[in-house]
Amino acid sequence: MMTRNLVTCENIIEASEIENRLKSAGINCILTNQNFTTLMPLYNNMLGSGIQILVNENDYDIARALIPDKINPNQCKLTCPNCGSSKITLGIGKKKTLKIFNIIISLLYLMPMGNLKPGYYCKECKTEF
Repeated sequence: MMTRNLVTCENIIEASEIENRLKSAGINCILTNQNFTTLMPLYNNMLGSGIQILVNENDYDIARALIPDKINPNQCKLTCPNCGSSKITLGIGKKKTLKIFNIIISLLYLMPMGNLKPGYYCKECKTEF
């Protein structure tokens, strides 16, 4: 039986949500890398790790149809939770100088950078989410 990677999640909550959705539809799935991703979240962006959800090759198309928002997030329209605007950008955020300083220090001392994930930023009301 061949398995195929359906989606890679950043945390156990998102992976469990997808797993429950698939199991309620009668599709068996396997979660991998959940211990590493949960115990060492600082390395997620550097090593490209995450919790992978594997499904049977025969069930792949059905499983993909059950979670279209997780597989292709570009299909979802983002809006600001504060003002409802659709003028959203993805970037470092408000404290750019502090985050860039943190990256430089981390590179100099060969330490993990921390959880410096990009965030969404509203151009209208300047809200970061």
